[in-house]
Amino acid sequence: MRKINTIIVDDEYEAREGVDLLLQADQDIDVICLCKNGIEAIDTINEFSIDLMFLDIQMPIVDGFEVLRSVEQNRLPKVIFTTAYNQYALKAFEVHALDYLLKPFTDARFFEALEQAKNIIRNLNDQRDQQELIKIISDRNLNQVEHPELIQNISNKEMNRLIVKEAGQVYFINLGDIHWIEAYDYYVKIHVPGRFHLLRKSMKKLEELLPKAHFTRVHKSSIINIQYIKNIKILGNGEYEVLLESGDIVKVSRGFRNSINHLIS
Repeated sequence: MRKINTIIVDDEYEAREGVDLLLQADQDIDVICLCKNGIEAIDTINEFSIDLMFLDIQMPIVDGFEVLRSVEQNRLPKVIFTTAYNQYALKAFEVHALDYLLKPFTDARFFEALEQAKNIIRNLNDQRDQQELIKIISDRNLNQVEHPELIQNISNKEMNRLIVKEAGQVYFINLGDIHWIEAYDYYVKIHVPGRFHLLRKSMKKLEELLPKAHFTRVHKSSIINIQYIKNIKILGNGEYEVLLESGDIVKVSRGFRNSINHLIS
């Protein structure tokens, strides 16, 4: 029987290494990747056939639940949450987590959860496993390593939506629905009501496509849609904080404060 392909996702180095150390003695487990954030987890799941994921919840930019929403259902591995916060337990089981390990957990509690997961994964139907493998190979040929995307090649004046392909689906995103955009590594995260979209696109390229009448860059890592500004807080260090209608707070750096000055002058 093949080994159980496993990833560990946690933004804390010690937490990742601790789980990896516990797994090293198990001959049934093959740790494919130690992911330090949610984006690395999404990339790894899309690239490899992952059976089991130890997943932290509170992580910057893309949290544990957002990882699960960003991957096609038929590619999702079995999940054991590892977190220091007990308030997410109900939500974790609503997304069919196998277990919920509250940090700091004992070795005995960890191995109990691991053994249960191994039994469930081993008992998967062989025929279904073969069908999933064929689909994964097909998806990898289509997607390669990156998240493929299409953005309409038309002028800013004419453009009113983005066309994005991710997780096997094509999304038509109205620009008016975009509240703000943040950069993370080589991705941008586009925030729309109730969800987000990840694109492998530079902020500079995306900024050039967006109509300047509605979108303004307020930080090297942030672009906001000014129609969703609820209020602006003036900080004492020459910077601002913008509160959006979504409840998100976006910092305006000194280098980009002129993009906001005309709104408050």
